Amino acid sequence: MEKFKMEDLKDLISESEDRLISIYLPTFKKGSEVNKGRIQLKNLLKDAEEKLTNKGMNKRDAENYLKPAYKLLDETMFWQYQEESLALFISDKRFKYFKLPINVEPIVVVSNVYYVRPLIKLLTSSRDFNILTLSQNETKLYKCDQYSIEEMKAPKIDEIVEDYIPIVELNSEANSPKGAIASGARPGMHGYNEISKIEKNDISNHLKNIDKEVNKLLKDEKNPLIIHSVDYIYPMYKDISSYENILDGSIKGSPLGINTKEIHSKAMEIFSKEIDENYKKELERFNRVKNSTRDLTVTEIKDVVKEAFKGSIGTLFVSYDVQEWGKFDEHNFSIEILDAESDGAIELLDYAALTTLENGGRVYVADRVEIPETRPLAAVLRY
Repeated sequence: MEKFKMEDLKDLISESEDRLISIYLPTFKKGSEVNKGRIQLKNLLKDAEEKLTNKGMNKRDAENYLKPAYKLLDETMFWQYQEESLALFISDKRFKYFKLPINVEPIVVVSNVYYVRPLIKLLTSSRDFNILTLSQNETKLYKCDQYSIEEMKAPKIDEIVEDYIPIVELNSEANSPKGAIASGARPGMHGYNEISKIEKNDISNHLKNIDKEVNKLLKDEKNPLIIHSVDYIYPMYKDISSYENILDGSIKGSPLGINTKEIHSKAMEIFSKEIDENYKKELERFNRVKNSTRDLTVTEIKDVVKEAFKGSIGTLFVSYDVQEWGKFDEHNFSIEILDAESDGAIELLDYAALTTLENGGRVYVADRVEIPETRPLAAVLRY
């Protein structure tokens, strides 16, 4: 299943008509729980049907409107291959679903726009990083985000590793009877204090050759890089590397025999700290700006929406667990708070987030308790 992309979000928000249906539900990957997703979707479709009839659609038309989604209930194989959650979007023109790698609460929204907060959170929280696994017999480079890991093609690195013969092995061959070292076998790397200065220089030169190729492969991205290696290789590599964004802390131990899922899980323990630290810095920046002589922060929903429309928001904090529906008259610059089911209502927090993204601002989606002043919205203005 392809990753959900910004282009998918833009496609969804381009549609605006009465009775657009958004459904989100958690799903399960294996075991007896797999069927829970199917049962929950059935219940959510009943809720959607009721909402449609409340909007004036007769029961038969409502059932036909939801028919493409109802068909999923009978597709056994579909439910066997799920991610963490499922998002469905239904209108007169489309039926589309996405398997998502994030946790969601079950919800049905019927409005004239799709409800996309979980998708905004997915896209704005997803950050790319790389993992470099270093061992004597195998070195691999991975491209990752919080939810996925994919090995990158690196034939030159493969060649460097294949051609590398440690100096300790050359010395052993020179001073031992022919064939004393088993064919294809390489002595294991010892602890850092156990190897000679010559061996350290040899390993360092080998790492420099690898580093040159890593820089070539990552030159256009400069994403955070996490190293997976035995203890003493990490500081050696960090010392010789010209790559500018190697994270502090590494995955300790040999990567040989470790599957990619486990490597990714261990990397996320390190990368999550990086994400948390960055968010903490943004919160500190909000407080600094708020307490400065020229306050450029906004926390009232109506004011934030207006500033988003003007394109003046540099950083926006959005509550994941709050919905606020209403009408925004862009000509009269007025906002009316409404129920979600009201004709012409839009989700105001979604609107603020999407408009800020379109204007090049940064958006952070978090639980309300993690938003400045525990508001539904909070913004730092550019000017």
